[in-house]
Amino acid sequence: MSNLQYFLDASDKMKKLLHLMIIFIFLSGCSKGLNYHALESQMVNHDCVAAVEHIESHEKDYGSNRHLLFLLDAGMIHMLCGNYEKSNTYFQRAEIHAEELWTKSLTRESASFLLNDYTVPYSGEDFERALINLFSALNYLQLGQLDESLVEVRRLDAVLNMINDQHSKKNVYREDAFGRYLSGLIYEASKNLNDAYIDYYKALHIFEQYEENYGTPVPSILIEDLVRAAQAAGRTDEIQEYFDDNISASRSEGTGEPDHGKIILIHFNSIAPVKRSTEIFIPTRDGPVALAFPDYQIVEPYCRNSRMIADSVSQRIASDTELVEDINRIAVKNLEDRRGRITLKMIARVAAKQIAIHKVKDKTTRQILNIANIFIEKADTRSWRTLPGEIYMGRLLVPEGKYDINIIRCGEGERFVETVYVKPGETRFVLYESMF
Repeated sequence: MSNLQYFLDASDKMKKLLHLMIIFIFLSGCSKGLNYHALESQMVNHDCVAAVEHIESHEKDYGSNRHLLFLLDAGMIHMLCGNYEKSNTYFQRAEIHAEELWTKSLTRESASFLLNDYTVPYSGEDFERALINLFSALNYLQLGQLDESLVEVRRLDAVLNMINDQHSKKNVYREDAFGRYLSGLIYEASKNLNDAYIDYYKALHIFEQYEENYGTPVPSILIEDLVRAAQAAGRTDEIQEYFDDNISASRSEGTGEPDHGKIILIHFNSIAPVKRSTEIFIPTRDGPVALAFPDYQIVEPYCRNSRMIADSVSQRIASDTELVEDINRIAVKNLEDRRGRITLKMIARVAAKQIAIHKVKDKTTRQILNIANIFIEKADTRSWRTLPGEIYMGRLLVPEGKYDINIIRCGEGERFVETVYVKPGETRFVLYESMF
């Protein structure tokens, strides 16, 4: 039985149902999620103890239908505060919960068709589900667990494949360029240069799609890494026609010297876009009918460039960072991709309600029910609010030694990030955030 037919067959009960929907308006207001303003204030003041306590002590504020967001926020705040093991505990729970919600999606759809999407648990946008594994991988890199990190990157691919297999019209976000690049970096750090070359090459082509879809250019450091891996793996003939100049420069600069290590800075910048509701009101003889669409509002970063500096006793080495993941643009495009599915579902739901309402003989009652429905027909504005809006990456090849890592942003003074000791052939991953 179709959802529409269900409403038609149950029209004699619709009057009572819609009266109950008025009660839902007030009940739904009891769980509006976390107070993000308080959390952002704590993070601006670098008060991680208070931020973690704020998240974990306000779990009930999320409500049962936002439980995934609690897990995601807790995982991200712990990550930003350097609690990498604790962060991954939450991300693992989030991954399991999101998968459970995905498998139950068919039964959940009928419930959301009755009122609005808030009646069912939030299962995450496609890109949000994939980023669970990306950030889990970054956590493992901070813990020095390369194999576990590589597993998470592979899971990212599996999640995107599973999601896109369910859609008749494929999403633009089918592969994650930064995730593939990260996989190559992990392979190279594990001395598996052939697989590193393969993933660098795949990342290059995904970034070419990123440039077309999100305006994210191919990072120059990726090309340099691809060239170096191709040289080490003896596969320069496969890319020589594209990268003759880069191969020559790489050889002249000696970037493949065995006594060098690598420092990779991953920079989280700005905050994720926020979902807002856009309403359209259509007049009818019994009052206006509401259509509500979700849209992302991007909080444009005040600063988009950064420069990493590695200071040792004997030298000072610097390099600019480059954009590797524009979560802002991915979010907007991902929502555009499913706009048609959202619209069809919403129109069917509103139409079914209107058919049922018009079967009520009393005009005043119909008008009351229409007014109630205006408040009930809401766009789903739930989202992962603690994500960064952008991710930048910088890479330095350095001789063995101890280095203080600093960062400069938009003419500001140098800010210390952390101290690392780099051995020959070793890759050290450093995280820095300027989100709040």
